[in-house]
Amino acid sequence: MIYRYLKKSRFFRTLLLLFNNISLHRKIVLTYFFFVFILVGILAASIYTFTASTIRTQNTFSLQQGFNQASSYLTYKLNGISSSSDMVIYNVSLNDVLNKDLENYSVMDQIADSKMILHLMKSMQESEDIKRARIYVPDSLIFSGNNVNICPLSQAQSAPWWNPLFQKKGLHLFVGNDSLEKTTYRDGECIALFRAMYRQDNYSELSFILRLDIPQSTVVGILNSANYTNDSYTLLMDSARKIIAASNIGEPAPTLQEEATTLNLPLFPEETVTEIQWNGQRYMAMQSSIRGTEWDMVTLVPYSSFTLAITSLVKIIIGVSALILLLAWFLSKPVAYTITKRIDSLCGYMQQTKDGILKEVPDIIYKDEIGTLYENYNFMITRIHTLLHENYQMGRELKSAEYKALQSQINPHFLYNTLDMISWLSYQKKPEQISSVVYSLANFYKLSLNKGKYIVPISDEISHVTYYMKIQDLRFSGEIRFLTDIDPVILQYSIPKITLQPIVENALFHGILEKKSKSGQITIHGILAEDNVLLIVEDDGVGIPSDQLNVLLEADNSEAHADDSGSHYGLRNINKRIRLQYGEEYGLSFESIPGEGTKVVLRLPSLHVDEIT
Repeated sequence: MIYRYLKKSRFFRTLLLLFNNISLHRKIVLTYFFFVFILVGILAASIYTFTASTIRTQNTFSLQQGFNQASSYLTYKLNGISSSSDMVIYNVSLNDVLNKDLENYSVMDQIADSKMILHLMKSMQESEDIKRARIYVPDSLIFSGNNVNICPLSQAQSAPWWNPLFQKKGLHLFVGNDSLEKTTYRDGECIALFRAMYRQDNYSELSFILRLDIPQSTVVGILNSANYTNDSYTLLMDSARKIIAASNIGEPAPTLQEEATTLNLPLFPEETVTEIQWNGQRYMAMQSSIRGTEWDMVTLVPYSSFTLAITSLVKIIIGVSALILLLAWFLSKPVAYTITKRIDSLCGYMQQTKDGILKEVPDIIYKDEIGTLYENYNFMITRIHTLLHENYQMGRELKSAEYKALQSQINPHFLYNTLDMISWLSYQKKPEQISSVVYSLANFYKLSLNKGKYIVPISDEISHVTYYMKIQDLRFSGEIRFLTDIDPVILQYSIPKITLQPIVENALFHGILEKKSKSGQITIHGILAEDNVLLIVEDDGVGIPSDQLNVLLEADNSEAHADDSGSHYGLRNINKRIRLQYGEEYGLSFESIPGEGTKVVLRLPSLHVDEIT
């Protein structure tokens, strides 16, 4: 139809007449050059499309990996400091001292107690992440004027962080350097954690405030690790988009930190590499909320830097294509008579490539233009094979990394608290309790490692969580009761490693310890229901409101990371690991009654460990 239309065109008829009147040699040269041109164009476009997509995918993955690692490490650091503050907030000796009746509190007793408090504060400063630890106590205490580690409460009342702290209702508050009061004993730029504790006999009366100063250089170092290129930069911002800290690698970051009060970035999804327009420039951006804080971490990479490899690829493809076409034009004439047969052969291989059969041309004898074209064709086929293989290997490695990342995210980070408890037990000269904690801790990590096995018997998981609860039972002075009711039949059935412990940990910290009594019971039931194994974790904690429970169920049954802010992140990862291992019909379900407790049901297939390959 198109040919019939062209035949009606006078211009086409003139060209066809000229072509028919030229020599066969020129016909072959022109035809050969035309097809070489088309071939080079197709191959160049194919290589560009495939390679550019691969480069973009690799760049995106590398940016995500570096950013997520930095974000996770910053979260880990800040949460570790928050956990360290618990050792002071819930220190029995400290609370006993600061809740004494001042009328019967002698000067000598105050001096003696101040030494204990100073020792406690200085012990906190032994951590590399804590520059200075200080405590604000009532002005009526004679040791409140230390001004380095012990400060009067009146000194804090005019501080910018005073009102925001009390809005936290006893929870921790992270504050940036600009919101810290200017004092003579400041130890350089830092961020700080604040915790308020109230009197045990009168909860409306403030007992003390704990402050832990963190060197800003620690945060900056983590932000530096997230920078993808030398001209990119990473920022830590509060909820008002005010810059808390910035990396010191990229040049724009210091300028922003000095001149901007808020960062007017456009909104874009979290934990996703997104292209944005900002200040008239294109950036590849990524942001994530730092769990346990009201801060966000953002990295910005200039688009030109992100696509630098693709730009270089375009130049190479254009250069190589131009070179091939130039050689084809100048070398086609002396060998025109030899071209026809080999062109037919090459077109045959090209047809196979079009059909998906990537086959190289064997036995290339000639070293002329067509021979060169053959070699380039073979090189391109080899490169395509290589890229396909690399892409396949990358997929396998990504899947393996996903499993390992999920497992590492679920592993508890309570070693510091346990070691600190051992230290206190040693100070109190309780060798039997120390022996029990050390034994439980050793077996806990032995079962956590389990010689690298990913699937373990249910009996090992029960032992693993039992050792964990033995440590927590001693930590919380026996206020937490832990019971197991497991059908012996299911003990040798399979379960992914480190599955039950995060569920029990969540029940402990977000269920029982949220109660005013700080006491309660956790029970694990294990039964065989038809072809399924059911592990039920019950607690008598504060429970979960129905609206929050619905959100939790939606998050756990979706691929989206809708809530990375904290308390139930481990549950979502457990659910994902189980579904990846066994299928979508298995995983977690939840029942909860506010004020009465929560039940987590873990459904698994009844498969013995030796049945899992």
